[in-house]
Amino acid sequence: MHATGIIAEYNPFHNGHQYQINWVKEHFPATTLVIAMSGNYLQRGEPACFDKWVRAREALQAGADLVVEIPFGLCMQPADRFAQSGVAVLQQLGVENLVFGAEHSDYDFKDLAQKSQDLTWDYQRYNISYAALYQQAVKEAVGFEITQPNDLLGLAYARAALALAPTLNLVPIQRQAAGYHDQKLPTGGHIASATAIRQNIHEPDMVKEFVGAQTWMDIKQENSVTWTNLWPLLRYRLLTATPEQLATIYGMAEGIQYRMQEQLQLAPVSLDFDAWLKKVKTKRFTYTRLSRLALATVLNISAAEVEQAWAHPFVRILGFNRTGQNYLSIQKKKIAWPVVTNVNKELKKTLLSLDYRVGKVYQMFNHQEQDMRRAPIRIGV
Repeated sequence: MHATGIIAEYNPFHNGHQYQINWVKEHFPATTLVIAMSGNYLQRGEPACFDKWVRAREALQAGADLVVEIPFGLCMQPADRFAQSGVAVLQQLGVENLVFGAEHSDYDFKDLAQKSQDLTWDYQRYNISYAALYQQAVKEAVGFEITQPNDLLGLAYARAALALAPTLNLVPIQRQAAGYHDQKLPTGGHIASATAIRQNIHEPDMVKEFVGAQTWMDIKQENSVTWTNLWPLLRYRLLTATPEQLATIYGMAEGIQYRMQEQLQLAPVSLDFDAWLKKVKTKRFTYTRLSRLALATVLNISAAEVEQAWAHPFVRILGFNRTGQNYLSIQKKKIAWPVVTNVNKELKKTLLSLDYRVGKVYQMFNHQEQDMRRAPIRIGV
Protein backbone atom coordinates (compact mmCIF):
# COMPACT_ATOMS: atom_id res chain seq x y z
CA MET A 1 0.00 0.00 0.00
CA HIS A 2 1.11 3.56 -0.75
CA ALA A 3 0.48 6.69 1.31
CA THR A 4 0.28 10.44 0.78
CA GLY A 5 0.69 12.77 3.73
CA ILE A 6 -0.42 16.23 4.85
CA ILE A 7 1.00 18.12 7.83
CA ALA A 8 -1.81 20.17 9.33
CA GLU A 9 -3.29 21.98 12.30
CA TYR A 10 -6.95 22.30 11.21
CA ASN A 11 -7.76 25.19 13.51
CA PRO A 12 -10.54 24.58 12.60
CA PHE A 13 -11.02 22.37 9.55
CA HIS A 14 -12.51 24.48 6.74
CA ASN A 15 -13.27 24.44 3.01
CA GLY A 16 -9.67 25.23 2.06
CA HIS A 17 -8.59 22.07 3.85
CA GLN A 18 -11.39 20.16 2.14
CA TYR A 19 -10.11 21.39 -1.23
CA GLN A 20 -6.66 20.04 -0.40
CA ILE A 21 -8.01 16.62 0.61
CA ASN A 22 -10.18 16.46 -2.52
CA TRP A 23 -7.12 17.34 -4.60
CA VAL A 24 -5.15 14.48 -3.06
CA LYS A 25 -8.01 12.04 -3.63
CA GLU A 26 -8.18 13.10 -7.28
CA HIS A 27 -4.45 13.03 -8.02
CA PHE A 28 -3.42 10.11 -5.77
CA PRO A 29 -6.57 7.96 -5.76
CA ALA A 30 -4.79 4.71 -4.92
CA THR A 31 -2.98 5.98 -1.83
CA THR A 32 -3.88 6.15 1.85
CA LEU A 33 -4.18 9.75 3.06
CA VAL A 34 -2.28 10.24 6.32
CA ILE A 35 -2.60 13.47 8.33
CA ALA A 36 0.10 14.44 10.84
CA MET A 37 -1.73 16.97 12.99
CA SER A 38 -0.82 19.16 15.94
CA GLY A 39 -2.60 18.31 19.16
CA ASN A 40 -4.30 20.63 21.62
CA TYR A 41 -1.71 23.38 21.17
CA LEU A 42 -0.41 24.82 17.93
CA GLN A 43 2.93 25.61 16.38
CA ARG A 44 2.41 29.36 16.77
CA GLY A 45 1.94 29.11 20.54
CA GLU A 46 -1.78 29.08 21.14
CA PRO A 47 -4.43 26.58 22.18
CA ALA A 48 -6.34 24.93 19.35
CA CYS A 49 -9.90 26.22 19.11
CA PHE A 50 -11.16 22.63 19.41
CA ASP A 51 -9.35 19.67 20.90
CA LYS A 52 -7.38 17.13 18.89
CA TRP A 53 -10.21 14.59 18.90
CA VAL A 54 -12.77 17.00 17.49
CA ARG A 55 -10.38 18.16 14.78
CA ALA A 56 -9.31 14.59 13.94
CA ARG A 57 -12.95 13.65 13.46
CA GLU A 58 -13.45 16.64 11.17
CA ALA A 59 -10.53 15.46 9.03
CA LEU A 60 -11.74 11.86 8.91
CA GLN A 61 -15.26 12.93 7.97
CA ALA A 62 -13.72 15.01 5.18
CA GLY A 63 -11.85 12.08 3.63
CA ALA A 64 -8.64 11.53 5.59
CA ASP A 65 -7.84 7.85 6.17
CA LEU A 66 -5.50 8.06 9.15
CA VAL A 67 -4.87 10.94 11.58
CA VAL A 68 -1.90 10.93 13.95
CA GLU A 69 -0.78 13.52 16.47
CA ILE A 70 2.52 15.38 16.37
CA PRO A 71 3.72 15.19 20.01
CA PHE A 72 3.48 18.45 21.94
CA GLY A 73 7.22 18.88 22.48
CA LEU A 74 7.84 18.50 18.75
CA CYS A 75 4.92 20.70 17.72
CA MET A 76 5.25 23.97 19.62
CA GLN A 77 8.38 24.97 17.73
CA PRO A 78 9.64 27.49 15.17
CA ALA A 79 8.52 26.66 11.63
CA ASP A 80 11.71 24.83 10.66
CA ARG A 81 11.57 22.50 13.67
CA PHE A 82 7.81 22.03 13.30
CA ALA A 83 8.45 20.97 9.70
CA GLN A 84 11.10 18.50 10.88
CA SER A 85 8.59 17.05 13.33
CA GLY A 86 5.84 16.62 10.77
CA VAL A 87 8.15 15.11 8.18
CA ALA A 88 9.64 12.76 10.78
CA VAL A 89 6.18 11.52 11.81
CA LEU A 90 5.16 10.91 8.20
CA GLN A 91 8.49 9.24 7.46
CA GLN A 92 7.83 6.79 10.29
CA LEU A 93 4.51 5.94 8.68
CA GLY A 94 6.07 5.24 5.29
CA VAL A 95 4.48 8.18 3.49
CA GLU A 96 5.76 8.65 -0.07
CA ASN A 97 4.20 12.01 -1.05
CA LEU A 98 3.89 15.19 1.01
CA VAL A 99 1.20 17.56 -0.25
CA PHE A 100 1.16 21.13 1.03
CA GLY A 101 -0.35 24.45 0.06
CA ALA A 102 1.88 27.27 -1.15
CA GLU A 103 1.40 30.81 -2.36
CA HIS A 104 3.82 29.96 -5.20
CA SER A 105 3.21 26.34 -6.09
CA ASP A 106 5.50 26.69 -9.11
CA TYR A 107 8.58 26.91 -6.88
CA ASP A 108 10.93 23.94 -7.05
CA PHE A 109 11.08 23.49 -3.29
CA LYS A 110 13.52 20.58 -3.40
CA ASP A 111 15.96 22.68 -5.44
CA LEU A 112 15.51 25.61 -3.06
CA ALA A 113 16.19 23.28 -0.13
CA GLN A 114 19.41 22.03 -1.68
CA LYS A 115 20.59 25.60 -2.26
CA SER A 116 19.78 26.60 1.32
CA GLN A 117 20.74 23.47 3.23
CA ASP A 118 23.85 25.07 4.75
CA LEU A 119 22.35 28.36 5.90
CA THR A 120 24.48 30.50 8.19
CA TRP A 121 23.80 33.88 9.75
CA ASP A 122 24.92 36.09 12.60
CA TYR A 123 22.36 35.43 15.31
CA GLN A 124 24.12 37.90 17.61
CA ARG A 125 22.54 40.83 15.77
CA TYR A 126 20.21 41.98 18.51
CA ASN A 127 18.25 44.50 16.43
CA ILE A 128 16.54 41.89 14.27
CA SER A 129 14.43 38.79 14.90
CA TYR A 130 15.39 35.18 14.24
CA ALA A 131 12.68 34.97 11.56
CA ALA A 132 14.02 38.02 9.72
CA LEU A 133 17.59 36.74 9.92
CA TYR A 134 16.44 33.39 8.55
CA GLN A 135 14.65 35.03 5.61
CA GLN A 136 17.74 37.11 4.82
CA ALA A 137 19.89 33.99 4.84
CA VAL A 138 17.42 32.20 2.55
CA LYS A 139 17.46 35.13 0.12
CA GLU A 140 21.25 35.06 -0.05
CA ALA A 141 21.22 31.30 -0.62
CA VAL A 142 18.49 31.00 -3.27
CA GLY A 143 18.83 34.37 -4.99
CA PHE A 144 15.41 35.86 -4.26
CA GLU A 145 13.21 36.72 -1.31
CA ILE A 146 10.68 34.24 0.07
CA THR A 147 8.25 35.99 2.39
CA GLN A 148 4.86 34.27 2.19
CA PRO A 149 4.11 32.02 5.19
CA ASN A 150 3.15 28.88 3.29
CA ASP A 151 6.08 29.25 0.89
CA LEU A 152 8.42 29.47 3.87
CA LEU A 153 6.79 26.45 5.47
CA GLY A 154 7.06 24.58 2.17
CA LEU A 155 10.78 25.35 2.10
CA ALA A 156 11.04 24.12 5.69
CA TYR A 157 9.32 20.86 4.67
CA ALA A 158 11.75 20.49 1.78
CA ARG A 159 14.78 21.13 3.98
CA ALA A 160 13.48 18.62 6.53
CA ALA A 161 12.84 16.04 3.80
CA LEU A 162 16.36 16.54 2.47
CA ALA A 163 17.73 15.62 5.89
CA LEU A 164 15.24 12.99 7.06
CA ALA A 165 13.45 11.53 4.03
CA PRO A 166 15.35 12.24 0.78
CA THR A 167 12.99 10.10 -1.31
CA LEU A 168 9.87 11.93 -0.12
CA ASN A 169 8.03 13.40 -3.10
CA LEU A 170 7.11 17.05 -2.46
CA VAL A 171 3.82 18.13 -4.02
CA PRO A 172 2.99 21.84 -3.59
CA ILE A 173 -0.49 22.94 -4.63
CA GLN A 174 -1.70 26.48 -5.09
CA ARG A 175 -3.21 28.00 -1.96
CA GLN A 176 -6.79 28.95 -2.72
CA ALA A 177 -8.34 32.41 -2.34
CA ALA A 178 -7.91 33.52 1.28
CA GLY A 179 -4.50 34.59 2.54
CA TYR A 180 -3.03 32.92 5.61
CA HIS A 181 -3.44 36.00 7.81
CA ASP A 182 -6.69 37.37 6.33
CA GLN A 183 -8.83 38.47 9.27
CA LYS A 184 -12.10 39.19 7.46
CA LEU A 185 -14.54 36.73 5.96
CA PRO A 186 -14.70 37.21 2.18
CA THR A 187 -17.88 38.51 0.60
CA GLY A 188 -17.62 36.06 -2.28
CA GLY A 189 -16.53 32.45 -2.61
CA HIS A 190 -16.52 29.68 -0.02
CA ILE A 191 -12.95 29.72 1.27
CA ALA A 192 -11.90 31.87 4.22
CA SER A 193 -8.74 31.83 6.31
CA ALA A 194 -8.75 29.91 9.57
CA THR A 195 -7.96 33.21 11.30
CA ALA A 196 -11.13 34.85 9.96
CA ILE A 197 -13.23 31.82 10.88
CA ARG A 198 -11.87 31.77 14.44
CA GLN A 199 -12.60 35.45 14.87
CA ASN A 200 -16.24 34.77 14.01
CA ILE A 201 -16.51 31.38 15.68
CA HIS A 202 -19.21 32.56 18.08
CA GLU A 203 -21.41 33.51 15.12
CA PRO A 204 -21.99 30.09 13.50
CA ASP A 205 -24.25 31.41 10.76
CA MET A 206 -21.54 33.82 9.60
CA VAL A 207 -19.02 31.02 9.00
CA LYS A 208 -21.39 28.30 7.81
CA GLU A 209 -20.56 28.69 4.11
CA PHE A 210 -16.81 28.45 4.79
CA VAL A 211 -16.78 25.15 6.70
CA GLY A 212 -18.13 21.65 6.23
CA ALA A 213 -21.09 20.13 8.04
CA GLN A 214 -19.00 18.48 10.77
CA THR A 215 -17.06 21.65 11.59
CA TRP A 216 -20.22 23.74 11.61
CA MET A 217 -21.81 21.30 14.03
CA ASP A 218 -18.70 21.48 16.22
CA ILE A 219 -18.74 25.28 16.16
CA LYS A 220 -22.31 25.20 17.44
CA GLN A 221 -21.80 22.49 20.06
CA GLU A 222 -18.20 22.45 21.29
CA ASN A 223 -16.48 24.74 23.79
CA SER A 224 -13.83 26.66 21.87
CA VAL A 225 -10.58 27.49 23.67
CA THR A 226 -8.49 30.63 23.10
CA TRP A 227 -5.82 32.68 24.83
CA THR A 228 -8.66 34.37 26.72
CA ASN A 229 -8.98 31.14 28.70
CA LEU A 230 -5.25 30.85 29.38
CA TRP A 231 -4.63 34.54 30.11
CA PRO A 232 -5.50 34.39 33.85
CA LEU A 233 -3.09 31.47 34.25
CA LEU A 234 -0.32 33.40 32.52
CA ARG A 235 -0.94 36.46 34.67
CA TYR A 236 -0.70 34.33 37.80
CA ARG A 237 2.56 32.72 36.68
CA LEU A 238 4.18 36.04 35.78
CA LEU A 239 3.05 37.69 39.01
CA THR A 240 4.17 34.90 41.34
CA ALA A 241 7.29 33.39 39.75
CA THR A 242 10.74 34.87 40.19
CA PRO A 243 12.84 35.80 37.15
CA GLU A 244 15.17 32.95 38.08
CA GLN A 245 12.29 30.47 38.00
CA LEU A 246 11.07 31.79 34.66
CA ALA A 247 14.59 31.47 33.24
CA THR A 248 14.14 27.67 33.26
CA ILE A 249 11.16 27.85 30.88
CA TYR A 250 11.77 26.46 27.41
CA GLY A 251 12.68 29.23 24.98
CA MET A 252 13.32 31.89 27.63
CA ALA A 253 16.37 33.87 26.52
CA GLU A 254 18.13 37.21 26.72
CA GLY A 255 16.34 38.17 29.93
CA ILE A 256 12.98 38.58 28.19
CA GLN A 257 11.23 37.34 31.36
CA TYR A 258 11.98 40.67 33.05
CA ARG A 259 10.15 42.52 30.28
CA MET A 260 7.26 40.04 30.37
CA GLN A 261 6.80 40.61 34.10
CA GLU A 262 7.36 44.36 34.01
CA GLN A 263 4.80 44.99 31.27
CA LEU A 264 2.22 43.01 33.21
CA GLN A 265 2.94 44.75 36.50
CA LEU A 266 2.63 48.20 34.90
CA ALA A 267 -0.55 47.36 33.02
CA PRO A 268 -4.14 47.94 34.14
CA VAL A 269 -6.14 44.97 35.37
CA SER A 270 -8.25 45.18 32.21
CA LEU A 271 -5.28 44.38 29.96
CA ASP A 272 -5.90 41.35 27.74
CA PHE A 273 -3.40 38.91 26.25
CA ASP A 274 -3.12 40.57 22.83
CA ALA A 275 -2.51 44.00 24.36
CA TRP A 276 0.12 42.56 26.71
CA LEU A 277 1.84 40.83 23.78
CA LYS A 278 2.11 44.13 21.91
CA LYS A 279 3.71 45.77 24.93
CA VAL A 280 6.26 42.97 25.32
CA LYS A 281 7.20 42.71 21.65
CA THR A 282 10.64 43.90 20.58
CA LYS A 283 12.55 43.83 17.30
CA ARG A 284 14.24 40.68 18.53
CA PHE A 285 11.14 38.80 19.69
CA THR A 286 8.30 38.33 17.19
CA TYR A 287 4.68 37.93 18.26
CA THR A 288 4.81 34.23 17.41
CA ARG A 289 7.96 33.60 19.40
CA LEU A 290 6.52 35.45 22.39
CA SER A 291 3.26 33.54 22.10
CA ARG A 292 5.12 30.22 22.20
CA LEU A 293 7.11 31.50 25.16
CA ALA A 294 3.93 32.58 26.95
CA LEU A 295 2.38 29.17 26.36
CA ALA A 296 5.47 27.41 27.69
CA THR A 297 5.24 29.66 30.75
CA VAL A 298 1.58 28.81 31.38
CA LEU A 299 2.27 25.10 31.00
CA ASN A 300 5.55 25.30 32.95
CA ILE A 301 7.55 23.60 30.20
CA SER A 302 11.27 23.29 30.86
CA ALA A 303 14.01 22.99 28.27
CA ALA A 304 14.90 19.57 29.69
CA GLU A 305 11.36 18.31 29.06
CA VAL A 306 11.47 19.39 25.43
CA GLU A 307 14.86 17.74 25.00
CA GLN A 308 13.33 14.55 26.37
CA ALA A 309 10.44 14.84 23.92
CA TRP A 310 12.86 15.07 20.98
CA ALA A 311 14.88 12.16 22.33
CA HIS A 312 11.83 9.93 22.83
CA PRO A 313 9.26 10.59 20.08
CA PHE A 314 6.18 8.48 19.49
CA VAL A 315 3.29 8.08 17.05
CA ARG A 316 -0.09 8.80 18.66
CA ILE A 317 -3.05 7.45 16.70
CA LEU A 318 -6.07 9.76 16.83
CA GLY A 319 -8.35 8.06 14.33
CA PHE A 320 -8.79 6.09 11.13
CA ASN A 321 -11.26 4.61 8.69
CA ARG A 322 -11.02 1.09 7.29
CA THR A 323 -8.40 2.10 4.72
CA GLY A 324 -6.32 3.78 7.39
CA GLN A 325 -6.70 0.83 9.74
CA ASN A 326 -5.51 -1.60 7.07
CA TYR A 327 -2.57 0.63 6.19
CA LEU A 328 -1.60 1.00 9.84
CA SER A 329 -1.76 -2.75 10.47
CA ILE A 330 0.73 -3.29 7.62
CA GLN A 331 2.98 -0.35 8.43
CA LYS A 332 3.02 -0.81 12.21
CA LYS A 333 5.74 -3.45 12.07
CA LYS A 334 8.05 -1.04 10.25
CA ILE A 335 7.64 1.91 12.62
CA ALA A 336 10.68 2.46 14.83
CA TRP A 337 8.93 4.80 17.27
CA PRO A 338 6.47 3.54 19.89
CA VAL A 339 2.91 3.55 18.54
CA VAL A 340 0.33 4.74 21.07
CA THR A 341 -3.35 3.94 20.69
CA ASN A 342 -4.39 4.08 24.34
CA VAL A 343 -2.86 5.84 27.34
CA ASN A 344 -2.45 3.82 30.52
CA LYS A 345 -1.12 4.74 33.96
CA GLU A 346 2.42 3.79 33.01
CA LEU A 347 2.49 5.82 29.78
CA LYS A 348 1.12 8.95 31.44
CA LYS A 349 4.05 8.86 33.86
CA THR A 350 6.74 8.09 31.30
CA LEU A 351 6.59 8.49 27.52
CA LEU A 352 3.47 10.68 27.48
CA SER A 353 4.04 12.56 30.72
CA LEU A 354 4.44 15.95 29.02
CA ASP A 355 1.54 15.48 26.61
CA TYR A 356 -0.67 14.16 29.40
CA ARG A 357 0.05 17.17 31.61
CA VAL A 358 -0.62 19.80 28.96
CA GLY A 359 -3.74 17.89 27.94
CA LYS A 360 -5.04 18.17 31.50
CA VAL A 361 -4.66 21.95 31.34
CA TYR A 362 -6.61 22.07 28.07
CA GLN A 363 -9.25 19.87 29.68
CA MET A 364 -9.86 22.59 32.28
CA PHE A 365 -11.54 24.64 29.56
CA ASN A 366 -13.31 22.19 27.26
CA HIS A 367 -14.21 19.73 30.04
CA GLN A 368 -13.39 16.67 27.95
CA GLU A 369 -10.87 13.99 28.90
CA GLN A 370 -7.94 14.19 26.50
CA ASP A 371 -5.90 11.06 27.09
CA MET A 372 -7.07 8.48 29.60
CA ARG A 373 -9.98 6.36 28.39
CA ARG A 374 -9.68 7.83 24.89
CA ALA A 375 -9.36 5.33 22.04
CA PRO A 376 -8.76 6.24 18.39
CA ILE A 377 -11.79 7.48 16.48
CA ARG A 378 -13.11 4.87 14.05
CA ILE A 379 -15.06 5.87 10.98
CA GLY A 380 -16.78 3.03 9.12
CA VAL A 381 -14.78 0.38 10.96
